[in-house]
Amino acid sequence: MHNSNDLKVNGSGVRDVTAEKAIRKADHHPYEVTEMLEMLRKIADLWGYEIEGRVAFKNKKTGITYK
Repeated sequence: MHNSNDLKVNGSGVRDVTAEKAIRKADHHPYEVTEMLEMLRKIADLWGYEIEGRVAFKNKKTGITYK
């Protein structure tokens, strides 16, 4: 992830709103990925476990992997 202030300006130090919006959108995980991870955490907790490390989800249709 990027620092919030880093996204507001381009390499020349000029504010670039279009680039800021594009980067924020690209860095955002879809809602279902966030929900799946939360469900896995709750299931693990019910069984007395916790998730350690990263969990990755790969969309079968798009091939995009979310970590």
